[in-house]
Formats: sequence, structure tokens, C-alpha cells
Amino acid sequence: MIKLIQTYFKIASAVAPTLAGNHAFELFQRPLNKKIRKKEMSFFKVAKLFKIKHYLEDIHCYELGNPAGKLVLLVHGWESNAASMSAIGLKLAEAGHHVILFNLPAHGFSKLKKANIKMCKEVFLEVINHLNPKQPFSIVSHSFGSAVTAYALSKTTHQVDQLIFLTSPNKITQIFEDYANFIGLNQKALKQLCQRAENILHEPLEAIRTDLLHKKIRYNRLLLLHDSQDKVIPKANSIAIYNQWPNSELELLENTGHYKMLWNEEVIESVMKQFSSSPETEEKSLYAVAF
Repeated sequence: MIKLIQTYFKIASAVAPTLAGNHAFELFQRPLNKKIRKKEMSFFKVAKLFKIKHYLEDIHCYELGNPAGKLVLLVHGWESNAASMSAIGLKLAEAGHHVILFNLPAHGFSKLKKANIKMCKEVFLEVINHLNPKQPFSIVSHSFGSAVTAYALSKTTHQVDQLIFLTSPNKITQIFEDYANFIGLNQKALKQLCQRAENILHEPLEAIRTDLLHKKIRYNRLLLLHDSQDKVIPKANSIAIYNQWPNSELELLENTGHYKMLWNEEVIESVMKQFSSSPETEEKSLYAVAF
């Protein structure tokens, strides 16, 4: 299937780059693997489901822990679902936090067929507005969910306490370039793809850079966790973010993988430690593996 897709876009780019760019953008928005893993299914039996009305479709949200506890939102990545964050969510709930997880558009049990960062940002903000937190809250996000988190927070004035990015892409332009190289788009087709994205976002792609969005976000601390050998999102993305965000820490890990890190005891321990610790200094620190 991949070979056929690459052949199609290579030919289409040469013959009709505008058409190829449009088709590539439509394909880019479609999560191809929405399967809920077996180990994730038990989460849906223990979490309390509630739904938030939204013009796209009802947002499926899941609640764990003490409603009177400190609020923590968990945001999953691309081609994943709320339950992928359940190992972390259950630990936070056990520690007394009020944990909210939700499915992004076209993920989990969603009936939608496509999603993009704008749609995901809007859904995330709808969840925050529904919860209407009166005190600073925290967020743990994974992969694409970290980009959604940063983008959404840049559009609101809510105060965030702890931010934890379990990997994060940085530049959308780089994501599109990598995607174009993978499927065989030429530069003209790539330009059309980017133009389609900007038309939806109503702002230039260069404005959506996770490393620079901190200027528009009210937060206390950021912790980045990233496997040094991550093949899905290279560690350079988190390093770039760390280098720009004040009050940030970067922990480079070994042998945790990209998705498997969500179930890794070392990762979960680092997350829990961040919630139990208090900032001793405003200076950055880098621990674990040096880069």
C-alpha cells in the first residue's frame, strides 16, 4: 500500500502538483490506525464517561480520581486515544488528583474520518472551557498531543502549573517536509499542501512552532521526557523546545520507545516525581543523558 501511495504522489506531483498537494493534505488529516489496543480496553470500564457538546461531534471525556483534587488533563497523540494515557492517569488518580482524559477528533470512538491541529486545538479548548478551572491546572501530553497542548494554550489566558511533554514535535513545516519526502511530493506540491494548511489555520505555519509558543502561554514549569533513540519524533525536537522555554527541564531516556513510554515505569515515576516536587530554582536543569 505504501509503495502504491508513493508511486501515485510521485507521478501526480510531476503532472498536477496542485492536485497532488490537495490530495496529500487530505490524506495527511486521516488517522489510518485507530485501533484500541487490548491493554487499553480495561480503562473504559473504570473511568467515568461524560460528553461535552461540540459542533464537530460530542467530545468523549473520561474522569478519574478525586473531583476535589488538583486538576490534571491528559492529552493523547496521533492515531491513539484517551486510554493510551491511562497508566499515568490511574497513578495520578491514586495520588489524589482529579484526572480528565478525552479523545481528540477522529480518534478513539469518534465517527469523524479526519482531524488536524486546528480541530484538535478547538476541542481541547472546549474541554477546558467546560471544566472552567478556577485554579491553575496541569497537563501531561504525548507526541502530537503536546503540539496540540502548546497551540491551544497559546490561545487562552488560563494559568497552567505543571506542563509535561512526553515527546513533542516542534515545527509543523518540518512535519510537512518529512511527510512530503516520505510520500514523494515535489516542492510545488508541498507548497500547495502548506497553503491548504494555512488556509485552515488562518495564520502562517511558521507561527506554530512549539519552541516559540511559550511566549503566549502562562505556565509555571515544563518537563520534557524523550527517548534518545526515538525514531518517530527525534530528540532534536524536545531539545529545541527546552532551549527556548524558561523554567523547563529535559530528561533524555533510554529504551523507553515512543508509544511504549506511556507504560514505562521510569517515565511514570518521572511524571509522579514532577507533581510531588516543588521548584527549588528557576534555572534550567538537564539530567539523565547528556546530548
